[in-house]
Amino acid sequence: MNNKEWFAEWFDSPYYHVLYKDRNHEEAAGFISKLMAYLSLESQVQILDLACGKGRHSVHLNQLGYHVKGVDLSVQSIAYAKQFENERLQFEVKDLRNLGFEQNFDIALNLFTSFGYFDSIAVNIEVLKGIHQSLQPKGKLVIDFFNAKKVVEQLNPHELKTIDGIEFQLRKKVENQSIIKDILFKDQGQTFQYQEKVQALSFEDFKIMLAASGFEIIQTWGDYHLNGFDENKSERLIILAVKKHA
Repeated sequence: MNNKEWFAEWFDSPYYHVLYKDRNHEEAAGFISKLMAYLSLESQVQILDLACGKGRHSVHLNQLGYHVKGVDLSVQSIAYAKQFENERLQFEVKDLRNLGFEQNFDIALNLFTSFGYFDSIAVNIEVLKGIHQSLQPKGKLVIDFFNAKKVVEQLNPHELKTIDGIEFQLRKKVENQSIIKDILFKDQGQTFQYQEKVQALSFEDFKIMLAASGFEIIQTWGDYHLNGFDENKSERLIILAVKKHA
């Protein structure tokens, strides 16, 4: 049994990218373009893409003309992303709990439910404080999270997905204020089991955590079309916050 945290093990696995290969990339690109238009950012701004995975969104932002630094814990994902580097796009292996940049950024993005992987609110606040320190005065942070209330209410405890000839068994439950997904499958005669565990963080939780780490919420949306957030109906919880003080 290894002692790697679930996300360090699962996100570095090639099977993670198999299971989620059908994510709607056009929708994601459309959301990023809408978000950038809303923020009215100058092309010279420095963008930090937190938990960037293989860099798809960083690349799109770079294509829109921005300077982007993409960071992720997965060595394999960053190794893949580095093929896209140029003078305005760089990638680096970083743990969100230990960012420590030499430069400061104008905006930080944490997209597509890449938050709440740790075991306590206290650790989340430390992560947010690290992001706060990485931003310029009045820098902005966008967190795109699922609407935990709706996810919990609509949780499907058992699901089967066959992708590239692999049958993934997905077992979901809520335990200790976290949404847990066990992922079981066989490939080439081997049995695999991984787990995802994401805190079921509410809007109230984010209000508390962001205030405690020096941010002020200035806007919320409930979907990738930037419609307003409704805790009972919205698919997403997208938060725009600003750094309040140095």
